[in-house]
Amino acid sequence: MGVPSVENDFGAGSPAPFLLSAPVTQWVMAKLFHDAMYNPDRPVASHWEASAGEPVSGCAPVDGDVTCDVAVIGGGFTGLSAALHLARDDQIAVRVIEAVEPGWGASGRNGGHCCFGGAGLDPDEIAAEFGEDVARQNITTQREAIDLVRDLALTNDLDIDMQGQGELCVAHNARSMDELRDETELWKRLGGFDCELYAADEVREQMYDAPGISGGMLFPFGFGLHPMKYARGLARLAQKHGVTIHGRSPVTRWHREGRRHRLVTPGGSVLANKVLIATNGFTRDELHPAVDGCLLPVISEIIATRPLTENELARHRYQATMPLYDKRPMFAYYRVLPDNRVHMGGPGGMTGTPASKERWRSRLKQRLATIWPEWRDVEVEYCWRGFVCLSSDGLTHLGPVENDPSVFYSLAYHGNGVAMATWSGRAVAGLISGHANRNIPATMTQPLKPFPIPALRKFRIYRRYGGRMLRTLLGGE
Repeated sequence: MGVPSVENDFGAGSPAPFLLSAPVTQWVMAKLFHDAMYNPDRPVASHWEASAGEPVSGCAPVDGDVTCDVAVIGGGFTGLSAALHLARDDQIAVRVIEAVEPGWGASGRNGGHCCFGGAGLDPDEIAAEFGEDVARQNITTQREAIDLVRDLALTNDLDIDMQGQGELCVAHNARSMDELRDETELWKRLGGFDCELYAADEVREQMYDAPGISGGMLFPFGFGLHPMKYARGLARLAQKHGVTIHGRSPVTRWHREGRRHRLVTPGGSVLANKVLIATNGFTRDELHPAVDGCLLPVISEIIATRPLTENELARHRYQATMPLYDKRPMFAYYRVLPDNRVHMGGPGGMTGTPASKERWRSRLKQRLATIWPEWRDVEVEYCWRGFVCLSSDGLTHLGPVENDPSVFYSLAYHGNGVAMATWSGRAVAGLISGHANRNIPATMTQPLKPFPIPALRKFRIYRRYGGRMLRTLLGGE
């Protein structure tokens, strides 16, 4: 199966946000990434998939013509959270329409860091644009999002391998340590909480011992989890409360029938009063005019080693239980899992070709060896990739489509979707049901906007992160 496509008939009045002819635009969009990134028949080959147990049962494809109150397109954290809260809290008939199976996309492939984030802007950037009150509200929302994931897991006995408390950022030189000191002041001023700064010797004594450590900052909120177990747990919980989940049902056509929406799949169709777009980084431009040219998927790649022995762990005196990341130019996030495997993720290039995957696998292995030289020869057993989803303005967006209150979206978590997608799914469910009681920050209710020239949107990375990041991403492609 190649890159999926969607036909719609929303008419000539649909937005046309870029200045390319239709045939050229369609060709460029189809080539944004290699087909391998979307092919449901190509193995993901992730450690999460291999260790998550049985897939969710009862997810038969759409068969014939069915109806519901709300159709949710996408079976990841956003869609499953929204479906759960609509069905459980408001007794609304919901069908989740998933192209492959629950958790197949980014929700089941990420690093499993349930942490702060969502917007691609720092709190001080949000404060400058929207005011300090909105920045504080965003911070409160991020704390609520982490608490929501924890509460869902504990209250419903979801087996998600929760690990550690907080998130540790490691500085590799004096300049990056100064940046962490500034960051602690920022969180104190806007968030009202303290982050603990560690001197270099404290990191070595309490977290791990390795070269190139100048100190660190322990962020007090967040934890690690098994993302595929969490996605499947949410799916089963949603089913328990009456949600119907359809796997292997990509939407191939979407059209209106009066005030309702018909979503056509290979096996039939779903007729719904309202629709939620919850496809995030796997959203296709042609799905709906409201998302056309508005999202930038960015590839993230992860490796997982074999389990380390106790003697190997002792070589770096590894004791940290929480997720970690560092301040080096090529961003990387990592942790040692409860079974002693090392997980490390970072950029994955700009093409999505199978050959580029192997090159980025090698780069991540080199990065692992840079951080932990004693583990440089540990075998990598798994390597996989997925999408981080960015928006044109660096904000998470949720709410109704402009001029159509029957279509909603919740999109763009900028690499921090475990917690924020769960919270946003609940928030948009309240908007759909009309019983919203969530204090949604103004940053999230801004209309979703297209990139100025969607065909060139990948080069937004240059504008946001500078030439070094662009060269890093292009190198090896």
